[in-house]
Amino acid sequence: MLISRFFVLFLLHLSLTNCAGLRYIDVPSTNQNSRINYLVIHATSGNFAESLQLLSTPNPNPVSSHYLIPYSGDPTYKEDYLSVYRLVPEERRAWHAGISQWAKESSLNDRSIGIEVVNDFKCGRLTTELPKEQPIQLDCDFPVYPEPQIEVLVLLINEILQRHPEIDPIDVIGHADVAPNRKSDPGPQFPWEELYKRGIGAWPDSNTTTKYLSQLKTQPASVSELQCALSNYGYPIEVTGEQDIQSKFAFRAFQLHFRPANYSGLIDDDTAAILYALNRKYNRELSNHNCEN
Repeated sequence: MLISRFFVLFLLHLSLTNCAGLRYIDVPSTNQNSRINYLVIHATSGNFAESLQLLSTPNPNPVSSHYLIPYSGDPTYKEDYLSVYRLVPEERRAWHAGISQWAKESSLNDRSIGIEVVNDFKCGRLTTELPKEQPIQLDCDFPVYPEPQIEVLVLLINEILQRHPEIDPIDVIGHADVAPNRKSDPGPQFPWEELYKRGIGAWPDSNTTTKYLSQLKTQPASVSELQCALSNYGYPIEVTGEQDIQSKFAFRAFQLHFRPANYSGLIDDDTAAILYALNRKYNRELSNHNCEN
């Protein structure tokens, strides 16, 4: 009787052990890093309710982002306080960047975190058949981003950068930066310089920009040299030596980010000086070995 009782207990123990599944022992390797190297900021082009529905429910053209940030003045946002909406875990891929490229990396969804900031901007019809001297004809209306919304965004980005220190300042970018031929957001009202002053993202040094601007007055750069410099910084652009439509889109995206007072897409000395100052500051002058500037 005693033997059979022990036998039953043994079988019970064996059964529980098998049900427990695999036994894991964690030995964290030093030979690893984060899969996340980029932070892409978007504007929604819609109000909060529309954006939340689009980003979180089934639809014919499924899109998503890791985070969504509303603003208090939105009539569709009913909460008393601004909250950050988490839609996709950071370790999982969100569908926010689409066809995209930054530096030598394409399809940035695989390697990035996407933040959608509610901003009901609108763009009209695009005209692409233009003479080389003409700017891109794309009329857009970009509302200002409310300061409380930016405060929430700054707090969120700082937390993300703490979790993912591999994200360099030049890799905090906008949707237009990685898809310049089809996107304009977050637009010229987005406060990139303010974010830089608070330790987020890249921005040129004014003294270096002034120095390059003076040099360019006496030693103008060619279109090819400037296209090459823009490619070195990270923008997707083909070096053609012409201010063609793809070049105008790429420089327009750069201007939206770093010279929002004038984002025609046409190359000028001010744009060139800012670009050279950025490449010098962030050691991007020789980043693309197939393109010498």
